[in-house]
Amino acid sequence: MNDMENMPQEEMEIDTPGTEAEPVAEETTDKKKKDKKVDIKKTLENLLSTEKKLEETQKELDSTKDSFQRTLAEYDNYRKRTAKEKTENFTLGKIQAVTALLPVLDTLEFALNAPCQDESYKKGIEMVMSQAMNAFSTMGVERIEAAGTEFNPNFHAAVMQEASEEFESGFVTKELQKGYKMGDKIIRPSTVVVAE
Repeated sequence: MNDMENMPQEEMEIDTPGTEAEPVAEETTDKKKKDKKVDIKKTLENLLSTEKKLEETQKELDSTKDSFQRTLAEYDNYRKRTAKEKTENFTLGKIQAVTALLPVLDTLEFALNAPCQDESYKKGIEMVMSQAMNAFSTMGVERIEAAGTEFNPNFHAAVMQEASEEFESGFVTKELQKGYKMGDKIIRPSTVVVAE
């Protein structure tokens, strides 16, 4: 033991197990901090990347939604336009059919107004004329009022003027040919004589 007492102070120090552990703990803490910084950086990069992808997806969604809405509006316009065209074509077809039948109706009217001795013949013509007018009525065809009304160039076609004591100037005195209309469409204007 004497030898130990005589040893210099520096040589007597014994390494204890806790003294070197401190630098190792510091190194581990620094490494953890660096790892955490790297993890946070990667997380931020992933977050930014995800945000960009989300923005791109939102733009695609908006574009698709806009395209869908435009297509829907175009389809709605197409549907309305075709429905309108179908109605107009149907009306035009009816007008053409009525126009083709008007000379027959005029002939029946001449026959009805002609003097006739045979009452059953006259009654037959009246029945045919009544059926024709009923058929026109179901299609929406109406006669245009003319005699005694004020001349209207939208409904009447004047072929001559005459002096009249019965009617004021500008009024229809005679109807030479009956006019017909379907709703607001004129099929044939009335051919009339107008008072001077």
